[in-house]
Parts: sequence; structure tokens; C-alpha cells
Amino acid sequence: MDAQHLPPAGEATVSRFAEQVFAHLPRIDQRRWAHAYLRGLLAAPGRKSLSNMATSLTTSRTAALSLQQFINGSPWDWRPARRALARLTTTGARPVRAWTATLAVIPKRGDQAVGVHRRFVPEFGRTIKCQAAAGMFIATDRHAVPVDWSLLLDADWTEDQGRRARARIPDSVTPRPADRTVLDMVDRLAAHLPVAPLVADLTVVEDLPPLMSALARRGVPYLLEARPHQAVRPVLQATTGRFGRIQQDAVPVETLFPRQRPRTPGSPQPTLRCVPVLTPGAQGASVHRLWVQDTRGGRPRRYWLTNLTEDAPGVLALLGTATTTRDAVDRLGADFGLLDFSGRSYLGWHHHMTMVSAAYALGHDRPDLTGTPAREVFRTSA
Repeated sequence: MDAQHLPPAGEATVSRFAEQVFAHLPRIDQRRWAHAYLRGLLAAPGRKSLSNMATSLTTSRTAALSLQQFINGSPWDWRPARRALARLTTTGARPVRAWTATLAVIPKRGDQAVGVHRRFVPEFGRTIKCQAAAGMFIATDRHAVPVDWSLLLDADWTEDQGRRARARIPDSVTPRPADRTVLDMVDRLAAHLPVAPLVADLTVVEDLPPLMSALARRGVPYLLEARPHQAVRPVLQATTGRFGRIQQDAVPVETLFPRQRPRTPGSPQPTLRCVPVLTPGAQGASVHRLWVQDTRGGRPRRYWLTNLTEDAPGVLALLGTATTTRDAVDRLGADFGLLDFSGRSYLGWHHHMTMVSAAYALGHDRPDLTGTPAREVFRTSA
């Protein structure tokens, strides 16, 4: 491959994909800069800053300003592009296994980027200054592709009129708890796609039963990670051998699975175990299954509540989509610019996250598309 150019087939692939995802943009110059930004995210070396992407695209000195205008100034609607990404993902060769929701934490230094706040991040073991976003992915048996994002905003951002104005936060945007944010994304997907099981590792959801009830009303099967202190009512096994509705007082899920010793020295412990439980507060809820996932390397156990009747292999397959999704978030940050947005506005953030999702959807398994892009001069303004 030439150091400065992709093969014609690669260029054609990128162009065709950009045309499919951004066909809704009303102006030719907007579609051209969408293609340019996509190419920059795919192939610019190192950090996906505007200057690095512009340098990889063209010798024009104004390219970085035009990319900046396209992302932060041009008032295009990002939602049709995300719907197009979802449709393209579901029409692939591999069947959809689940919709997955997870949290992406984006470290920040200053205080001006929209949504920035201080948050304790378990992976870092400390409190950091960051943006936090809920992401919705479509997962197959191999990949998880991001198709929607919601920036988590608190009252410090939505009730301060000065901050709202500077970040250009629409009047319709209000603080929403994490469970409502997840439901909003589920509703957007379900409006134009067949429903799939929801696998969510959003432990920022304080209380799961309201979310579980809302998903059940929508006909969405679910496997949701629970905090260790989530309260449930165990269902005891009756003498007939069937599970009866013999309820104890509500207890934290972490108390239901004592550590097991191997039956024989060196024998492996079971990876998954489950008990039937009732979830207090879930109106009309039937018996759910609570699964405990024993982890290796001293990492904390994980607990999952579900209305699915899958056995352990089926649950393991679904839990695999959660792992694939976390791996995708890591790659989005390392290779596709998730962490590199330098703008401050709500509009710009959503534009950038949409472009990052498109770049990942196209390039996550296509190393032939992530070389140095061709140097094409884009002369028109966004």
C-alpha cells in the first residue's frame, strides 16, 4: 500500500459507507466533510485531534477550521445517522445476539466541556474529572457496534442558565436518571428494529426494579447487572421439588451465594450459579433469576438479574456480549477518537460521538481501511 493512499477499493468502501450513513445531510459540503471526518478518525495516526486529522487529509491550511465548523458549528441532526448505523449493523451476515448498554467515562482536565463533573471510577480506583455517557450497542457473537449515546448531565449543568447557553444545551434536555436514559435509548432502537435481549452493565442504576418493570412492559427481555447491595426476596424450594413462592425478607444479593470450596483439590469452581428471587417494588413481577458470576484474578463478583429462562451456557453467551462491549469501548478510546473531542458544546459532542461510532462500525475489523488516508483537498466550508 502506498504510504499516502488507500487502494481504490478501500476508498470506494469508505465513500459508499459515508453515503449510506450521512445521506440525510442536506448540503453537499456537509456530506463531503462527514466523509473527511470519517477518514480522519479511521486513519490519522495517534490522537484524533482536529489538527492531526486535517494534516492526514489535506495540505490545506484551513482544513482543521472546516472540520471544527462541521462538528461544532453546523446544526445537522445526528439521529438519522445513528439509525442508519443500526440498520447497517443488523443487516450484516451475523445475527444480532443482544442490545448492550454500558457506561463510557471520558477523562477531562478543564471544567468547560459539556457535562464534565467529578466521579469515582472503579477501574481507576479514584475520583476523576470526566464526562460520563451511556452507550447503546448492537452485539453479535463477535462484535458490538455503538449505535446511540446519551451524555449524563446533572443539575449543575441543566439548571445553570449560563452554562446551558455556553454549551448550547437544548431546552428539552433535562437531568435524567440512568434507568430513564437506558429506556430512552431502548425506545429509540425499538421504534425501527426488532427487539433483542438487553444486556446492561450500568451499575450506575441505583435501583433496578423500576427499570425491570418498564422493560417488561415493553416486551424487552433483559439481563441487568445488579449492585451487590441490591435487595431481593429469595424464593425457597418447596419439599415437592418445585420452586414455591415462600418468601423471606429482602436481603442483598451478595449474601445469597457463599463462597464454595472445590469438592476435590484442583477441581474448578462453577463460573455461574443462580437462584430464583422476587424483586421488591417490581409490580406484578414473576420470579426472576439471579445469577452470580465468579471472576478470576481477585476481581469482584458480578451479579445479574434476568427474566430470561436461559440455562448457564445461554447466559454465558449473553454475558460474552457484555465483555465484547467493554472491549469495544476500550478500542473506541484507543483507536477511534472516543477520548479526543476537544469541543465544549452539547451539539458538538453528539456530532463527534456519531462520527466515532461510524468509524468504528466501518473500521473495527478492517485493517485495510486504517492506513494513512489519501490527500484530497476539501475546499468548501462546512
